[in-house]
Amino acid sequence: MEVEKKCGLCGEASKHKCAGCQLVYYCCPEHQKKHWRVKHKNECAKPYELAKNEEIGRFFVATKAIAKDTILFTENPLVIGPKWNLDEYEQRSAIVPCVGCFADCHLGQFQCGLCRWPACKPDCPGLTNANLHGLECGILRFGHPPKPGDDPESFFEYYRYDALLVLKCLATQIRSPALFDQMINLESHYEARKGTRYFRDADERVVSYLIRNFLEPLQKLELKEGKQVLKICDRKTLHMISGILEVNAMVIPLANGREICGLYPIGCMLEHCCIPNSFYTFDCSKGMKLTFKAGRDIKKGEHLSTTYTHSLWGTQLRREHLKTNKYFSCKCERCSDPTELGTFLSALRCMGLEGEPCGGFQLPIDPLSDVSDWKCNNCPVQITYDQVNFLMSKIGEEVDDVMGRKSSVKEFEDLIHKLQNFLHPNHFHLLTLKHSLVQMYGHFKGFLLSELPDEMLKRKLQMCRDMMRIIDTLDPQSFRLSLYAGVILLEQQAALLELTKRTQRKSEAEFPRDNQIGDVQRNFDEAVQCLNRAKVILKNEMGTQQGKKLLEKVLEALDRADSMKNMATVPLVD
Repeated sequence: MEVEKKCGLCGEASKHKCAGCQLVYYCCPEHQKKHWRVKHKNECAKPYELAKNEEIGRFFVATKAIAKDTILFTENPLVIGPKWNLDEYEQRSAIVPCVGCFADCHLGQFQCGLCRWPACKPDCPGLTNANLHGLECGILRFGHPPKPGDDPESFFEYYRYDALLVLKCLATQIRSPALFDQMINLESHYEARKGTRYFRDADERVVSYLIRNFLEPLQKLELKEGKQVLKICDRKTLHMISGILEVNAMVIPLANGREICGLYPIGCMLEHCCIPNSFYTFDCSKGMKLTFKAGRDIKKGEHLSTTYTHSLWGTQLRREHLKTNKYFSCKCERCSDPTELGTFLSALRCMGLEGEPCGGFQLPIDPLSDVSDWKCNNCPVQITYDQVNFLMSKIGEEVDDVMGRKSSVKEFEDLIHKLQNFLHPNHFHLLTLKHSLVQMYGHFKGFLLSELPDEMLKRKLQMCRDMMRIIDTLDPQSFRLSLYAGVILLEQQAALLELTKRTQRKSEAEFPRDNQIGDVQRNFDEAVQCLNRAKVILKNEMGTQQGKKLLEKVLEALDRADSMKNMATVPLVD
């Protein structure tokens, strides 16, 4: 495999090769040492190599077989900060992340004593940490924050957290020009972004805001003092950084439920695939260190891949997200298959001829085309892309409405019943609703587990089984959907054990028949299998508060199952 003979640090033509991996070239020993410190020590002598082609760009390919759970590499973030792509409600929230440690704090309560940006407490250690708030504090001091009693709107306008990460990236040139050069050379798709709504939004919310409030006052002082702090701070550079973050930044879930973003130069080089072979975790206790692991056994010659979309989105939605945010069109095995590996995750019910449903399902004729018409797999009926798009838009609005407010069990049931007339039972919109409904059955007032009618309890169980079958196809090792699957498995075992209790109570009132004994044992065995599987797949979620809490519930449920086995009227065995 041909590797470009250019210096890994400066890009100049080179002939000296790394003695370890024999893949990276250097123009001089000094550049090799610098590159080793900032990047190459995480790549060298690994069971994979860096390659490049015109279609994909840079990617990693396995040079030998890699076993499941092998740590591929670890990497510290080049920079971390608040999310750059905040939702509107987040932009206008009075609860904001501390600029020192990202803990929740109230706007206007405590501040950094130097720049007066919100902090969890005046002496938060992160305020002076050079890798955290210390990076941008000196620049933020040039701003003029609102004072108590000012119009509340002025606070939201001034404290724009979605601009902080761009400023942090810009400020890395003060601390480490080499790291800044490494960051600014990441793909920004600057030319492709120009003229898009993302470019215009970044220009208004981030670039113009930073220049007006902080960079222009800094430049005036630089001119007056004859000393330059930021050598590069022009509008184009700020837009390039915005593009770099848009394409490469990774979302980091914190233990408090908040999300921040980090930039990982090696991590962002992994190729996307909708059925990936590796995954990543973050260690919040070690400065948000990123760890990439093999999610399954990887064969020699396979490209290392992860996914940058939600695994339970339909093909059209996944490809649209990737094209808009990552600037490429996925052509993986799943995207190329109209049925999405037999899951029918995007399929629509065919209305048939003259309003008589034929029992078939509408699927895209060419799933890799953004404007493909759809065709029934059971009759000649076809529908246009515009018709599909209109239907999906309307259904998406209804699902978002129910999911976005405190809807009742009946509202979820009614919407599922309605949408089943239009969508395949496995459609991703129905999965979203069902995943919520199985948690409502057994936990909502009037729908506690012991109160559920047998029919509703069996419906909960069936929905859990159906969802797990889909996960077993799209993520058989459950390394991408571990939390999602963990919730389903916990609810599935709860339904199974409740059915077991009811059967046992029935057997106490009458002599237990063989089929009752068999049902009890099968339900109990399946429940224990669910819990043991959940315990295994949640091991990779111990860096999140949600994962830790879910595992606690799983372990408690295992204890209850063990107690139930010991007290059973009908004998149970593991």
